[in-house]
Amino acid sequence: MLFDDCPLDCPALTTTRLFDDCCWLKCHDITVTGWVEVGSTWRDGARGDGFNGPDGFDDRDQEVQGNQFYTTIQKALKNNECCWDYGFTVDVLVGSDYRYPLELGLDAKDNGVPKWSFDSRKFYGLAIPQAYLEMGTTDLSFKIGEMYTLLANEVVNPTANFFYSHNYTFLYSVNFTECGLLATQKWNDQVVINWGVNNGWDTFNDQNENVSATGGFTWTSCDKKKTLAWFFIDGNEPSTAFSTFGPFANRFAETAVFTDKLSDRLTYTNESVLGLQQNGEAGGGTASWYGTTSYLTYQLNCCWTEGFRFEYFRDTDGTRVAPPGDFAGSNTASAGGFSGEFYDVTYGLNYKMNGNLTIRPEVRYDWYTGSNGNGGVKPYLTGTSDHQFLFSCDAIWLF
Repeated sequence: MLFDDCPLDCPALTTTRLFDDCCWLKCHDITVTGWVEVGSTWRDGARGDGFNGPDGFDDRDQEVQGNQFYTTIQKALKNNECCWDYGFTVDVLVGSDYRYPLELGLDAKDNGVPKWSFDSRKFYGLAIPQAYLEMGTTDLSFKIGEMYTLLANEVVNPTANFFYSHNYTFLYSVNFTECGLLATQKWNDQVVINWGVNNGWDTFNDQNENVSATGGFTWTSCDKKKTLAWFFIDGNEPSTAFSTFGPFANRFAETAVFTDKLSDRLTYTNESVLGLQQNGEAGGGTASWYGTTSYLTYQLNCCWTEGFRFEYFRDTDGTRVAPPGDFAGSNTASAGGFSGEFYDVTYGLNYKMNGNLTIRPEVRYDWYTGSNGNGGVKPYLTGTSDHQFLFSCDAIWLF
């Protein structure tokens, strides 16, 4: 083979689910699944307020984070090309990660403050990132309700990501969720297209009463080794940096993700992003952000896989990189307004102990070149540095 001469022949790992034997759920074609994710991060440099700057979801220093207690209740569509079926999905996220996929008007107030927090910092709480009805066939289906965005390579679900930490593209360049209608159509054996309308970025209760459009396609090669996914979202969003109330102007964002399974062990992925916000600059011009991320993973054996990520992300006008921090306002470094280039280099390992438990250690280096944020604040080390090292590890247990 091109990149290795020893193909893997690993036995299939069996995942034990807590509710697999529930007769009532089986009779109604309903599944209840989920996971628990716990992690911790250590950084170099001054301790300060214990905030790891714009990195996420591992954004606390020397603190064990209960990132996610995640539950999905689902009735999936039957695998049928001709007869219509119906289903639904409801996801509930409890933990520190709830701060990211909040929807205005649902689990967050119109000013972005969460409704269902559990501690004085509002650092732990509850979010409902997905709640939708689905109907259709395997060739054409429709979802209506709240759902995750189609954009970006990384996702909220940690089991679908290689790394514990996230890249800037996922955290700051696109929306997390949307509320509306989404259609999925199987064009042929290689192409699936999507199109839909929604209330905009992370908005359940539409702030401007204007509909946004989203869509794109996924192409898969005949040998199933290559995929290309391109998606966009376009509509009116707040043009003032870090505002939720407007004034509103057009915002467009698109991502393209190309994946190539180079061998049985080696996989390469490249992601690019471009975003534009009209009237986003102080003088009324169009603000922009763009970047690219490359991933390379290599399966060492049946249990261990190593991975590498390199990202370049430019927030041209300082309008995107503004991490939530503690909603109580203790973290001045989350002020945002960083106009310049962000870089991250990450190396990590995935250890699958069995079909239920995965452990993911990683080391990451971030650096920034550009102007400081509000009040001269820098992105890292409590607003005092333009770079930092992070050492992180999390564990994910499926149930």
